[in-house]
Amino acid sequence: MKRNLSALKKALQFGISGAVGGFVGNLITEPFMQRLTGSASFSDSVLSTARWFGLVGGGIATAIMFGYYYYIKGKPQIKQALKNGGLFGLIAGAISGAIAEGIYSGIGDGNNELLRVICWGIAGSLLGLGLAQRIPNLGALRGLGGGGVGGVLGGCLFILFAYNLSGNADPLAQCAGRLAGCAAIGFWIGIMLVVAETLFNKAWLVISYDTGANRTLTLGSEPITFGSDENLSIICIPNVSPLAMRFQLEAGQIVCENVDSGAVSYLRSGDQKKIGNCTITVGNSDLPAPTLTNIPPTFISAQPAVNSFTSSQFSLKLGSRVIPLSAGNQLFTSDIPSLTAAASNGLVAIVTSRSRDELSLGLTNLCDRAWWVTDIQGDIKMVEPETTLTLALGTKIEFGELDGEIV
Repeated sequence: MKRNLSALKKALQFGISGAVGGFVGNLITEPFMQRLTGSASFSDSVLSTARWFGLVGGGIATAIMFGYYYYIKGKPQIKQALKNGGLFGLIAGAISGAIAEGIYSGIGDGNNELLRVICWGIAGSLLGLGLAQRIPNLGALRGLGGGGVGGVLGGCLFILFAYNLSGNADPLAQCAGRLAGCAAIGFWIGIMLVVAETLFNKAWLVISYDTGANRTLTLGSEPITFGSDENLSIICIPNVSPLAMRFQLEAGQIVCENVDSGAVSYLRSGDQKKIGNCTITVGNSDLPAPTLTNIPPTFISAQPAVNSFTSSQFSLKLGSRVIPLSAGNQLFTSDIPSLTAAASNGLVAIVTSRSRDELSLGLTNLCDRAWWVTDIQGDIKMVEPETTLTLALGTKIEFGELDGEIV
């Protein structure tokens, strides 16, 4: 739910930013529109459209980058937006405008509105492809597809606004139509980039601040970094190390590196990390739904836990709490609040014994997610739901946002 609401806010923010950029970009070209539209030859028409949509594309790209930086940092970053959006948007817009006009003028007869919409889709695709190189982990295919769909939708509105009003002899009405049309193109390109990113990403982070604000970022091969230094970190967190934590998708696994300690953990959907004033929740669309079937056969002691031979052999240390572990002990969500039970009884783990003399104990995972375990030699392994971890002193277990240790 948090992810969907955050993605909706992100889409609207990108859409509004793109609309403002398209409006301003076209507004800059308005003093020259009479001269541009007066071109008659094929080459003049292509060059005129390239100049026009170059400015429009530069405005859209700059504004969307402004919206992106404001979304992730919570404050305006005009210089960064111009640096990473202005020039490439100008170039991408000019190239896409020239290609679109070349197709339209070379194939069409000047009245084929379907072809005109397709050309707007081509222009939007190339602009989205350029933005994909600037927005971390957006991806070329998502940028190309989202920009293309946005260009088509915006192009339909451009035709509705601009060309319906172009028959009006009033120059102000014609200007208003072009401004509204370019704003519509920018709006839908911004919207569809986020829609494509959200629908087709494999992993993501939901960043929840103590203030109640949420951000959603896509995970991929490019690391998402957290820290207090804006030059080193994508997400700035006050009162932490300059570069404190790094998340990345590697070979289908979500990797979290604690830069301060050098510790690396592998996360599953629903796992959380706390840093400074925010909580980071991992999402993974490829995670299969857990089931509570075929629990490995185990022997559960009939003795009360307090009388068990192993009642003092192992304990689970969770922060300042120490929970004795003996055969038959059951752990519920009240014991480990970061876990969610797979069944309705709230049971997340049970201590089992594979021999009747209770010399070998295990902890069976009955929750809806895997645990990540680091043994005393430093080896890391995953304990899937319905499987059992053999208990050994010094073993460290990540229960989502809570870390435990066998003592």
